[in-house]
Amino acid sequence: MLLLAVGGSWEAALSGWARASLAGCPWAVVRRAPCPPGLIPVGVRGPSRSQRHAALVPTAAVIRRVPPEALRSRPRLPHLAATLSAVARLLDGVALWGPTGGVGFELATGRPATHAASDLDVLVRAPYRWDRTMATRLAEAFAALPARVDCLLETPRGGVNLVEWSRAGGSVMARTARGPQLVTDPWDAA
Repeated sequence: MLLLAVGGSWEAALSGWARASLAGCPWAVVRRAPCPPGLIPVGVRGPSRSQRHAALVPTAAVIRRVPPEALRSRPRLPHLAATLSAVARLLDGVALWGPTGGVGFELATGRPATHAASDLDVLVRAPYRWDRTMATRLAEAFAALPARVDCLLETPRGGVNLVEWSRAGGSVMARTARGPQLVTDPWDAA
């Protein structure tokens, strides 16, 4: 999550609702997308789920960066709070991790962004190979929690979905700054 200095010329390319959203809550989500040096690809959240705006902001517009692993306070909705606590018990001491998505946005900004059907998006830093058996056990444990957990493993090749990696054999999709790529081994630096 990025706290942005609003009022810059970069905002001219935003839609009216996106400018209004940033004026009320100047936070954006970092995206994976190609961009020129000196710019950061971000997503601006609007009041409804259908309102998401992709933008490029200059690095000079960033006031503060808050990584997912710094967002460990309690979500306001009980099913998400219980799920986040259970995820902490499963991952603390095993990996560097934190919430993203609506829960991450809510925890970083203090603005409501979740509802009764919201899931918990989690980013796990995985610089070293994750055995598929371990990934399967973790995916099964997540499946038993009160809210659905969508876990992304941040590997050297990009973001890989935990459930997809836990399946036996074959390629998986890695989310990269150059777009999605099928990879056999997300830890192979190729």
